[in-house]
Amino acid sequence: MAPAASFIKALFKQTIDKGKSFLLSVPLKLKILGLALGLILFFGAVTIYNVQKALKENMDDFLKEESRFIAAGLSYQVYDYLLINDLYGLTQMLRDMVQSRPDLRYIFVRNSTGQVIAHTFEGGFPADLLMSPAGIPSSSSELRLLHTNEGKIWEASAGISNGSEGVVLVAVRGDRLQRQIEGITGALARTTLLVAAFGMLLSLGLTWLITRPVGRLLKATRAVQDGDYSVRLIPAETKDELGKLMEGFNAMVLSLASADNARLEKEYLQRDFLHRVMAGQEGERKRIARELHDQTGQALASVMVDLKMLENAKNESDTSQSIGRLRKAITEEMAAIHDLAVALRPSVLDDLGLVPAVEMLVRSFIGRQGIMVELTVIGFAEKRADACTETCIYRVVQEALANVARHAQATEVSVLLEWRGDKIRGVIEDNGIGFDPDMVDAKTSLGVLGMQERTQLLNGTFRIESSPGEGAMLVFEMSARAGICHE
Repeated sequence: MAPAASFIKALFKQTIDKGKSFLLSVPLKLKILGLALGLILFFGAVTIYNVQKALKENMDDFLKEESRFIAAGLSYQVYDYLLINDLYGLTQMLRDMVQSRPDLRYIFVRNSTGQVIAHTFEGGFPADLLMSPAGIPSSSSELRLLHTNEGKIWEASAGISNGSEGVVLVAVRGDRLQRQIEGITGALARTTLLVAAFGMLLSLGLTWLITRPVGRLLKATRAVQDGDYSVRLIPAETKDELGKLMEGFNAMVLSLASADNARLEKEYLQRDFLHRVMAGQEGERKRIARELHDQTGQALASVMVDLKMLENAKNESDTSQSIGRLRKAITEEMAAIHDLAVALRPSVLDDLGLVPAVEMLVRSFIGRQGIMVELTVIGFAEKRADACTETCIYRVVQEALANVARHAQATEVSVLLEWRGDKIRGVIEDNGIGFDPDMVDAKTSLGVLGMQERTQLLNGTFRIESSPGEGAMLVFEMSARAGICHE
């Protein structure tokens, strides 16, 4: 049983999924038409069924009451005929009544012994009715339902003189009322079809009103998908939810266009930045090569000359002078190579951390530029950030001081580094001539772009506050555990 139940369950689920997939694939226009037509036909069918059921119940009640009423009324008339023993007149009266009232099927009278003494049948009394139970009913009317080839017939009986003289049996049929009911239900069915046709016309108009803007929206969406952000929809012709959807679509396209322009601008800036970085790297290599060739090469050549002179020295005085010159040349060259190495990558940053490296950078800046720098460090006691963050902060401070030396014309600079929680915040402020940050062109200001890119690569924040004549302040913040990055 279990495998069979599982198979039936899987088959049922598969059928439901296929039906759902089919309904979802049907166009919106057909869905609206099908929904409207289905609702009209459903409610029409329910209405016809309920009306027909109510009419049939009323018809049965009416036939019951009519048969009882006729039987009760005839019981008094038949008694008069029996008093004078006018059976012929009684039979004629009964037949005239059946002919004048189409709902009456037959009438017959039994005497007190159960014998039929009068009836309305032309070809003789039916044998089936003779087989019906005989006897004298009570004074109250009795009712029974007969199913014949002519349909349902309600037969009511009433006692004559309280049943002492016999009984009258009256049969009422409802074929005429049934035909009227069928006519009413047929009219309702035709009305339902007319309403369905009218509903289809209204549904066609409604679907046109709905699907037309939806189709335009779909066409515009495909255009946006292909990269055309100039497409716009006109929501003025509809003020409903579709109009609001069009307004939202237009706002979305504007946002996408702005985001795409920003993306293209950023890609251009990134390409330009990479180009400038590569050009800067090549320029730095050329400078290092030139310094090695001009300074180190000349120094080594001078050492070679001094060594030659030392080799040809004739007395102790010449030897001592040559050794002094050699010592001086080697000392100066070692200092130059050390300065070159520090400029490329200070070893103190790797060995001792960010704070000693920045302190050394500040001392070097003061010695070279003669500008006073106040360095404040908060919260770094016995703590080190990861190498990526330390390198980024060092380069930002280095570039900010370089910009102060090149452009600010400042006499004082303050540098603040604060470690709070898991964030490191930096503030570099000067009292220089200032500038308008909105006028800074990122395409030409490689230093600002470089600092901003370094900070954003570590998911940090970067901003510059300045105004002409009021100095400048650079603020950045980033996580102390930014992860892995590349110098």
